[in-house]
Amino acid sequence: MPTRPHGPTQTPHRLSFARPAGHWLEALPLGNGRIGAMPDGGVERERVRLNDGTAWSGSPASEFAHGRVGAATAREAVAEARRALAGGDHAAADRAVRRLQERWTQAYLPFGELTVGVDHPPGPVTGYSRRLDLRTAEHVVSYTAGGATVVRRTVVSHPDRALLMTIDVPRGPGLDLTLGLDSPLRILGHGADGRGAWLTTRMPTDVAPPHEPDAPSPVYDDDAVSLRGAMAVHWSHDGQDVPAGGAAAPGTRGGGALLAARGVRHAEIVLTTGTTFTAIGAAPRGDERDALEAARRDLDAAVERGAAALRERQRADHARLYERVELEWDAPDERGRQLAFLFHYGRYLLISASRAGGTPATLQGLWNDSMRPAWSANYTVNINTQMNYWPADVTDLPECLPPLFDLVEAVSVRGAKTARRLYDADGWCAHHNTDVWAYTSPVGRGEADPAWAFWPLAGGWLCRHLVDHVAFGAGLPFARDRAWPIVRGAARFLLDWLVELPDGTLGLSPSSSPENRFSTAAGPMAVDVSSAIDVGIARDVLTSVVALARDTGRPFDPVAEAARSALPRLPHPETDEDGTIREWRGPHVMAEPAHRHLSPLYEAFPGPGIRPESAAAVARTLDVRGDDSTGWSLAWKLALRARLRHTGRLPALIDLALREVDPGAVGEHGGLYPNRLSAHPPFQIDGNFGFTAAIAECVLQSHTGTVDLLPALPSDWPAGRLRGLVARPGVVVDLAWDDGRRLTGARLRGRGEGTGEVRVSWDGASVEVDLDRGPWTVRPGEGGTLLAVPG
Repeated sequence: MPTRPHGPTQTPHRLSFARPAGHWLEALPLGNGRIGAMPDGGVERERVRLNDGTAWSGSPASEFAHGRVGAATAREAVAEARRALAGGDHAAADRAVRRLQERWTQAYLPFGELTVGVDHPPGPVTGYSRRLDLRTAEHVVSYTAGGATVVRRTVVSHPDRALLMTIDVPRGPGLDLTLGLDSPLRILGHGADGRGAWLTTRMPTDVAPPHEPDAPSPVYDDDAVSLRGAMAVHWSHDGQDVPAGGAAAPGTRGGGALLAARGVRHAEIVLTTGTTFTAIGAAPRGDERDALEAARRDLDAAVERGAAALRERQRADHARLYERVELEWDAPDERGRQLAFLFHYGRYLLISASRAGGTPATLQGLWNDSMRPAWSANYTVNINTQMNYWPADVTDLPECLPPLFDLVEAVSVRGAKTARRLYDADGWCAHHNTDVWAYTSPVGRGEADPAWAFWPLAGGWLCRHLVDHVAFGAGLPFARDRAWPIVRGAARFLLDWLVELPDGTLGLSPSSSPENRFSTAAGPMAVDVSSAIDVGIARDVLTSVVALARDTGRPFDPVAEAARSALPRLPHPETDEDGTIREWRGPHVMAEPAHRHLSPLYEAFPGPGIRPESAAAVARTLDVRGDDSTGWSLAWKLALRARLRHTGRLPALIDLALREVDPGAVGEHGGLYPNRLSAHPPFQIDGNFGFTAAIAECVLQSHTGTVDLLPALPSDWPAGRLRGLVARPGVVVDLAWDDGRRLTGARLRGRGEGTGEVRVSWDGASVEVDLDRGPWTVRPGEGGTLLAVPG
């Protein structure tokens, strides 16, 4: 696949450019789960745009800052919607559920900028290179200007919670450097002291999303609570310090050029951040002085440790996670290199965006440059946040999951009040969107289309991640202490929310199917009875709570008992006349037949898997929806086709995911921006994560209880190997295939004691291995058999 002029070149683990970034979507991302950085690789000025994962507008009070829907109003609205649906009046049901809406979630914000000005000797710039190495998580810029060769290296360390940039001039005269700090937030103060500088900020009390254009944004209210933040920086160098003179570095408006030096041949810059954020769902604590003190504590520790040790610790920490998994080809072509890079990139981005002690990856991961980002760069929990974490277990990155579980736990606490207030139900629920404050209400100000504003089943979908983590071998303590109370609470809500339908089955009313609508005489509508995804999630959660009760020693828990009784009354998906999965209980004509959301296929993926009798309808639904769509939708389709084992349909989906997208593109068509972040458009990182998970699904599946090798290898793949994927219940698998996509061998080992016996299959043959006895090698045998030998 050709690249655009001046576009990137890539190997399976490296992305390179021959010029500085001219757009944010050409810059290359770095991160440590807290600090996100986008260096632009400039020559006269290196501009590093910074994010802090805890930098959000608002506070926990923002959800109800302008009032809240009362319990009486909510119960009246739900009853009205049910009556309207019983009478076939979808428009009245639409109006009724709008009465449940609050305002909007808060926004994930840009945090600041580090600017390094470089004064070169006169002369042309030659030999320019800017690259990101996924193996080392290092951004490197090198060039020669006026006889001086300059090399800048930047990393962001998770162990030391710091950004490190080194500047070296191996040939030519020393350089004159300036260092500045800036922020698009409200700047409260800045200054410099010796070789250190700092800047403090305040975050807005409210930021409305772009789809609320009439709302002022951002809003700073001195009488309301919001976060404070700080950046602290220190440099050391072999040149001569000179007064910065207060002159603004190019492009800055805040701290300006806070530090300056002359004749520098080697410099080390360390930057840290701090905020008054305390925990997901909890109120901020302190002011900008506390934020600065926190940043300085990390800065002092990092500076004392020294650049060499920082770099070594960062490299070892990253390699410990990144090197576990690798996709290789025997004879890679350009497309193969791009595919392998994108697979590895998803893992790199998840390592960079989500680590224990931080916040989860947002719609844009850890990186955002807008004060009013699309969809608030929030947690959209009707697919997007969930997709962010699809690769975590299967590509052996469990260390990236704790922030998601922290969010789900916080949402379950606040969502219990929402379930009681809006639906008179026990347990907990959440709707389409949440934020770092654990927002759980429907959004929309009473005016939003219920297609994207009414859907109380998000909590059930989030439970799938805890259930999967248990299935991948998380262990009894996690199942008992973390997963059980959250899944039990979601099941309690569903048991109260389910209603008996006229045919005696259990269903959900009112019900929507994220973010789709059907045609009626009154116009497109979104609310009906028992959408396929709602029933699928209900079945998934109730099945899971029964299994967790058994596995954690609670078989007679009353919620599990009630779930066991309810499960036989849940209907399985029906098929429409055109052969597709029926999206709502009643037959409807879709307003958008090719809609990007594949909600009725939840049970097929990422749910427990395809029922054999539903496989043809799942396939027909995918056919009707078509291949082309947004980046994340392409990834979902790729995973679903892999579950169906449609190997011949996979190459076209992969090609659509790999195509070039201009940063200014609009519409709904996936692909990759120059920096290989996924397009919706605009940028959404879920497509990156979903692609990585879908490729893993092509090579290894284990949701049926069998470790299934090469179940859906794309029909055009050459010989290759994929090392380090993980199968349920905690089996590390290395496998290889030949040009005919036949298995040449696989090695399996348990991640810990107690993995026990597992069944391994390939191409209809199977064999059992006992992983408690050690690793096994599996390969094809005579007559269509599968052989297993120890070691």
